[in-house]
Amino acid sequence: MKIGFSSLATPTWSLATIISRAAEFGFDGVELRGLEGELQLARVPALVRDPEAVRRQFAAAKIELACLGSSSSLTGRKPREMAKERTALVEIIELASALGCPFVRTFVGEARPGEYARVALARAVDALLTLAPIASGFDVTILVENTGDFVASEELWFLADAVEHPSVRVCWNQCNAMTVRERPTLSLPRLGRKIGMVHMCDAEFDEQGILMDYKPLGEGHVEAARQVEILRGLLFDGYFMFEWPKLWVPSLPEPDAALPAAATFLRACLDSRQSELTAYKGDKNAPRLAARGGVS
Repeated sequence: MKIGFSSLATPTWSLATIISRAAEFGFDGVELRGLEGELQLARVPALVRDPEAVRRQFAAAKIELACLGSSSSLTGRKPREMAKERTALVEIIELASALGCPFVRTFVGEARPGEYARVALARAVDALLTLAPIASGFDVTILVENTGDFVASEELWFLADAVEHPSVRVCWNQCNAMTVRERPTLSLPRLGRKIGMVHMCDAEFDEQGILMDYKPLGEGHVEAARQVEILRGLLFDGYFMFEWPKLWVPSLPEPDAALPAAATFLRACLDSRQSELTAYKGDKNAPRLAARGGVS
C-alpha cells in the first residue's frame, strides 16, 4: 500500500514544487487534479509539451505519478454532451499513457430531473463499455469516483459489476458516502477488490449528513484509521490518496501544514499492528474438562 496526495491541495504550486514536496513529506506519489490554474490537464503545457521530461522529473525524485483526475462525467444528458465528455476522457487517457500514469479518474455524474437512478447508471455503463477497451489499449485503468448523485457503495458496485472489465475500477471516497450516512464497515467490504484507489478526506457532518467542515485526517467523522484497517484486511494494495480541497475551500490550512500531518497519520495507520477483523470468538466445541498433567 502507498500514500499520496491530490494537487487539489496545492492549487498554487508548480509541478516541480509538487514533486519536491511529495518527496520531502514522505509520500510515494501524487494525483494531478489541475495544474497551473487549469483543471483540464490535457491543456497544461507543462504536461503535454514534453511527456518524457515529466517522466524524468518524477523518476529523479522517486515519486510516482499515480493518477490524472479529469473533470468529465459519464451520465451526460444529451448525445452531444456525452460525445464531448467521451472525447475529453480519451484525451486524458492518451496523456496518462504518454506520462506513464496508470490511472485516470472520472465521475459518475448526475441523473436527469425525474429520472430513475438506474437509468442514469445504465448510461454510465454504456459509456464505460466504450471507453474501457480504449483505456486498455493505452495500458490505463479508469477509476470511477462516487460523487454527484451516486455516492453509495451499492451504486458503484452495480456500475463496476455491470462493466466487469479489468480497465475499470472504483476510486472510493468515504467522505462522499457519509452524506448518505454510509460507514466504511459497509462500503469497503461490499466493494472489495473493485477498489483501485481510495481518496482519504475527513470532515464533520450533521445528523442529516450535511458536511459542516473539513478536518485533518482522524479528527472528523469519516473513520479514516478504520478505513485503512479494513482495507488492510481486504489485502488492498493501492494508493491512499489524501484529498484536501484547498482549491474549492481557500480558507483551509495551507498545504505545507496539511500534507506533512496527513503523511504522518497515514504512515502510522499502515505501520500499526493489524487487529483481528473477524466475528470468530473461539472454538465452541473446545473440551470443557479440566486439563490433565502431561506424562513426564
